[in-house]
Amino acid sequence: MTAEGVTGAAGAPAVARKPLLALAAALVMPGLGHLYTGDAVRGACFLLGVALMVPAAARLSLHAPTPCLCFVLFAGVAAAVALYVRSVVEAYRRARRLPAAPLRPWQRPGVYLLYAVGAAVFVLAPLTTGVRDGVVETFVVPSASMTPTVLPGDRILADKTVGQRGGTRLWRGALAVFVSPNDRSLMYIKRVIALPGDRVDIDGDGVRVNGRALATGEGAPAGLAREHGDRGPYTVVPRAAGDAGPVHLSVPDGQVFLLGDNRGTSVDSRRFGTVPLADVKGVARQVWFSAGRGGEYGSGVRWGRVGHVLQ
Repeated sequence: MTAEGVTGAAGAPAVARKPLLALAAALVMPGLGHLYTGDAVRGACFLLGVALMVPAAARLSLHAPTPCLCFVLFAGVAAAVALYVRSVVEAYRRARRLPAAPLRPWQRPGVYLLYAVGAAVFVLAPLTTGVRDGVVETFVVPSASMTPTVLPGDRILADKTVGQRGGTRLWRGALAVFVSPNDRSLMYIKRVIALPGDRVDIDGDGVRVNGRALATGEGAPAGLAREHGDRGPYTVVPRAAGDAGPVHLSVPDGQVFLLGDNRGTSVDSRRFGTVPLADVKGVARQVWFSAGRGGEYGSGVRWGRVGHVLQ
């Protein structure tokens, strides 16, 4: 018999599982609905599957071709959401079809609470933090200091493996995301111009690193200029004459020299000096979304910039 209150073979009362409670439990935490319905192993598999999907996709995205980075990452998020939804639906259906049966020792409210808290604190939170701090993080760019490369309103993906063993190594021309020297609660994005030990000389519009001019002489749109980094050329907005004084320095060990691509408006190493490598937290790789708020750079969603590779 399946009615609640019927005594089981071992003398314990048989209890039916409530579908709506299974649904609610599964929504609170992946796998909790299965724990409630008596399948702890499958519930744990759902929890680990949801928890590991995004970190795995984040790691994989850094090894995929750069144009695919955001799409691999979003595929991982979509897969995690799909697995979560499946766990919810499955827990609800399982509760509906299960006959009443004696509860197992761990089918108790205290165990459910312990599972939810433990999963959040020891599984989901560390993995989520690990992705954000050590693999990939998203940033919103509010200013025009990096135009024309990065526009105000761009949402960018940054490679956070910089400085890690086997991770990304900085290069001249990299778009570094770093802690602001003026306010350590803020993050800046600027272009790496010189590495430790390099000599930097800036006179007017001319920038030289180790005696070599960065200007390529290649054709650029009116009002813009082209410079060359270690991995190819990029476009900058030259500063107006008299914007700032000359710069002549050697970059100390453990430091980098950074400039904004919009040289006339950027607050960068010309103002605050070199930046410790330890404060460089990532390298911008791709725009995953972009929306303007009017003005020179337009308003609304800029669909053409979705997936744009930053160089």
